[in-house]
Amino acid sequence: MTAETAATAVSVDALDTAIAGATGQLGEDEQRLAVAVFRLLAAGRPVSIPAAAEAAALPVSRVRSVLRSWPAVFRDDHGQVVGFWGLALAGMPSHRVQHADTELSAWCAFDPLFLARIIGDLDVATADPVTGEAITYHIGRDGTISAASHPHGVLSFLRPDQPWGDDVIATFCHYVLHFASPATGQRWTAGHPGTFVISLDDATELARRHTARFFGTAMSA
Repeated sequence: MTAETAATAVSVDALDTAIAGATGQLGEDEQRLAVAVFRLLAAGRPVSIPAAAEAAALPVSRVRSVLRSWPAVFRDDHGQVVGFWGLALAGMPSHRVQHADTELSAWCAFDPLFLARIIGDLDVATADPVTGEAITYHIGRDGTISAASHPHGVLSFLRPDQPWGDDVIATFCHYVLHFASPATGQRWTAGHPGTFVISLDDATELARRHTARFFGTAMSA
């Protein structure tokens, strides 16, 4: 299984290894906390520390400490979480997701592919950054994509030899976009060194591996 690129192919195995190296591992308590924050945020409201602690069955002091130590956790003026590891309250127009009747935002085109496995069915709406063409699809909790407006669409991705730092939006998300076709994807990557295109099927498989490895059994709780 390989990612599509006009130059050198990048295997899903290589991408999975790179993501694993960039994200590290979570302990069981941390897995429960991360899943709890995702699911609370999916309700469309800021997540308080006490609410996250109750949902994860962890002490408030522990939750406060862990959330402070994690990168890419965004808070409002009251210290409540409003953005977390690829999911945010509505307001980022590039990648809109709807969970039940709640409007949310994803940080990049890859995020909905793993978020659905944690929070449940999503309706995704984004746009080809080259043509502006609307792209929509539904993704189920099991990762199955249906009702895709562009079933042969592709995602851009950052090559594993590029730096993926803690500022995930700047160093990763800005390079991971959804395109209506391989042609527009390759047109975009040709102007952005260090990027390539990956098929939607391969991106979905990559999301499955990432979710199973990083969040573990907490997803089934």
